[in-house]
Amino acid sequence: MNAHEYVNDFLYFSMRPDVKSDKGAMLFCSGINLDRFMPLVRMRCGIGGNPILSGLRLINFDICARETSKGATFKVLEGGGCQGVAPTKEAWYTQSMLIENGAELSSDEIIDYGVKSLVDKIVAGSALDRRAPDGVLTPGDLQVYLQELCAAMPVN
Repeated sequence: MNAHEYVNDFLYFSMRPDVKSDKGAMLFCSGINLDRFMPLVRMRCGIGGNPILSGLRLINFDICARETSKGATFKVLEGGGCQGVAPTKEAWYTQSMLIENGAELSSDEIIDYGVKSLVDKIVAGSALDRRAPDGVLTPGDLQVYLQELCAAMPVN
């Protein structure tokens, strides 16, 4: 499986070889910038907590379910293993997993699925009359799109 990263100031998904493994295991890392997404969740964090956090958790669960059906196994890593991926010093919520038996998996497909699914959920939950971008934008273009989405949210 090849390494791949998708990183901007709002979110990241990363897959890279686990240097501690001699079995070809990969580290899967995902994170969202809590500070940058705050305009989208302000006044919307009732029961169930932050919808952006829930969205990332659901996407990661979906990825595990999809890839487990192809023979991969996932192990949640407490304490990470993905330090240095987040591009800013702001508050980030991150998740780290070890993927084993994933030789047939494509990190590009997994990350593209994660990015597209997360953005779709964010836009759908934003209460704005916006359409999610078709396909996966470049990290820079997605950052601009998310900045515009946050700026369009009414301030209460």
